[in-house]
Amino acid sequence: MADWHALYQALWKGRTFTDIEEAIQNELEDKLNHPRLRKKPEQKLVEAVRRVCASSLTDTEKVTLISVYLNHFEEIKQKH
Repeated sequence: MADWHALYQALWKGRTFTDIEEAIQNELEDKLNHPRLRKKPEQKLVEAVRRVCASSLTDTEKVTLISVYLNHFEEIKQKH
C-alpha cells in the first residue's frame, strides 16, 4: 500500500506541507476561511472525496486516501 502522505501531496501538487496531518484537519474544519463562511466538516469531507475520486490516482490509492480522510473526520466529530 502506498504511503498516504505521498498520495496527499500528489493530490495537492505545488503545495508544501510542514504537517500533512494538520493540513487534513484544517481542510476538513475549513480553518482557512472566515468563521462565518466555513462549511461543515461533512460538506468538506464530500468535497475531499470528490477531489480524490476525480484524481488520476489508482483505485487502491484513492481508497487509501479516502480512508485517511474518514479517520480524520471521525476524530473531528468525536471532539465536537
